[in-house]
Amino acid sequence: MDAAALAASWAEVAAQVGQMAENPPPSLPRAVFDDAAAGRVGRISSADSAVGVGLMRVPQALVWLSLTDDRLSEDVEGLTEIALEGRWSSPKLLYQRLDMPWPVQDRHWVLRLRNNTALALSTGVWERAWRIDNARLAESRERTDPAAFDGAITMADNTGSWLLVSLDTADTLAVYQVRVDLGGNIPAEAAEAYTRASMASFMRGVEVHAADVAARYGAGCTPQLGGDGKPIPCLP
Repeated sequence: MDAAALAASWAEVAAQVGQMAENPPPSLPRAVFDDAAAGRVGRISSADSAVGVGLMRVPQALVWLSLTDDRLSEDVEGLTEIALEGRWSSPKLLYQRLDMPWPVQDRHWVLRLRNNTALALSTGVWERAWRIDNARLAESRERTDPAAFDGAITMADNTGSWLLVSLDTADTLAVYQVRVDLGGNIPAEAAEAYTRASMASFMRGVEVHAADVAARYGAGCTPQLGGDGKPIPCLP
């Protein structure tokens, strides 16, 4: 699919996404669709967030299963993740800790993830959104390595979302955005640069991980809810 078609597909839903999304993205310039059509991740940055736009050669439902999968965190180097509530595509509460390169101290936080069913039913766009919720951080200590927990600095902000636009039965336009404040003495500009640099690899990781999910989501699977709140049938 070429850049003009990708831009047109986004334009069809952009106004409603702007009104109904938990985390509506900024206006997307043509350049990000040029990058997406060429197989790259188009990226833009605002004052406090980074946005990536990519064309995934995977159906919308399978992208959703991949990015919500409990095992996805295993593919992210240095990330420890523990589910405090929920599993797979349901709303979740997650403890996460990221090993940072020396001499920066590790960071940890708790995320609350939710699905925007209203947006999906109105536009067909599936949104998985999250925000930081560190009120339950302390109780996570007993579920992980206490020494690593005690040595980590609490992340001040981690807010974002995935927006998935189904293009056809095989392809999905993905808009990934995140705002991060690492806390401590890390300048906001450095945190934004770190997020922007890792965005492409993470988006491609979700696409690659879809193959593993497809292998596990066959006959006899436990159906998970899609972004529209309806069960996703087991794959043939």
